[in-house]
Amino acid sequence: MINVLLLPELREMLANNDVEELQQFCTAMNPTRTAEFMEGLTPNEAWEVLKATDVHRRAEIFQYFDHDRQIVLLSEQNPEEVAALIAELYADDRVDLLQEMDPARVEMLLELLPKSDRRDIQRLQAYPEGTAGSLMTTEMAKLGEQLTVREALDELSHQGENLETIYYIYVVDDEDKLRGVVSSRQLISSLGRPYTTLADLMATDLLVALASEHQESVAKKVEKLDLLAIPVIDDGGKLVGIITHDDVI
Repeated sequence: MINVLLLPELREMLANNDVEELQQFCTAMNPTRTAEFMEGLTPNEAWEVLKATDVHRRAEIFQYFDHDRQIVLLSEQNPEEVAALIAELYADDRVDLLQEMDPARVEMLLELLPKSDRRDIQRLQAYPEGTAGSLMTTEMAKLGEQLTVREALDELSHQGENLETIYYIYVVDDEDKLRGVVSSRQLISSLGRPYTTLADLMATDLLVALASEHQESVAKKVEKLDLLAIPVIDDGGKLVGIITHDDVI
């Protein structure tokens, strides 16, 4: 059922172009609740509300809209504004949305994205449907094996806000080949040994998925061991992404 409690106030704010009040609405509650109160708005009205806040908060609210509304907004609103929003979405989520849109529109939007985001999307789109590669996200906590505990925590503080999950920290060599894994709890509990390297701390007996592996096979692995996430590697052992429990199950 649509929550209509704040619809009159929201529409009045829009009619008066009260940007300050709209901005307060977008930030006063958690994103889930904010999206719920916007359900009764038309797509155009919802977009105007979103534009009152910064693009990061805009993306946080957008991810809680229902799927059909997300597609409509990405398909119909100003391309430059849409591209800025897409750049803030999680890698796997934005690929899923773009695959359902008109190819000409997608091509236009890709041209407006930063080169790194565009390449990441195109790389994920290249994996066949139903494979681990098509399900994974490239946003993961990944650190070099020679980093110390102190250095690793410093680096994670920079990476953290852009990550979908930080349950596990994946440890790689200089060529990005997966070497092991350290849990976030394990890293924090090792603060008393700040100069211990990740190579000495990591577990090396870990379950992985091949990027070309069928999603049902991956799901069985995740379910059997009740994993929160599973790393995805290519044929050369290079870490290319992760699949979270929710995405695969």
